[in-house]
Amino acid sequence: MNIKISSTRHNSKLAALLLILSALAIVAIACGTNDSSSFNDEIAAAGNSGTQKIIVNDRIYTIADLVTAGFKKSKSYDVDGLEAAVSAHYGFYGKDPYDRQEYEVRFYATHADAVAIGAPWADEATGKDAVVLRDIQRWDEGLKERRQCAGNGGHHSGKCDNAKYGDYMIAGNMVLMCEGKTSGDALEACQALLAILS
Repeated sequence: MNIKISSTRHNSKLAALLLILSALAIVAIACGTNDSSSFNDEIAAAGNSGTQKIIVNDRIYTIADLVTAGFKKSKSYDVDGLEAAVSAHYGFYGKDPYDRQEYEVRFYATHADAVAIGAPWADEATGKDAVVLRDIQRWDEGLKERRQCAGNGGHHSGKCDNAKYGDYMIAGNMVLMCEGKTSGDALEACQALLAILS
């Protein structure tokens, strides 16, 4: 009888140990999984708005896709000096022709290039910390359109060193910088334009 009790205790300890090891194995596998889409979803959330700044897909967009969807292209920029960019354009979009937002769109060869190379360049040109002075901007093509004047006496009074584009989004190979006084306003404008492409 002593032997049976000892054997039962041994089996209980072994079962507990196996249960713990199984749980640890599950946790290790879950932590080690390299799910790039969920990782990108986590890093892409913009502030408290919950808006994803990076939409992970392999679609290759062109300016023709935007124009077909209703984007009004105003200018095409020389991308010499804008690292890895294939093309860059400035234009407008809005369902109401009297209430259109301004955009700068940059295209890269791949989604990976848009994220790894395009995002730092877009960070520099958007938001409250944007660098929009000619002497500081690394790529000054289109700088005039990226700047906005602020003052009390009209459109062209006051300081003209404010960023026009409050934020940006990346979808596929496209970096889309959008007009807005705040990040939230700009991301709404980005979403409005991206919605017509889907």
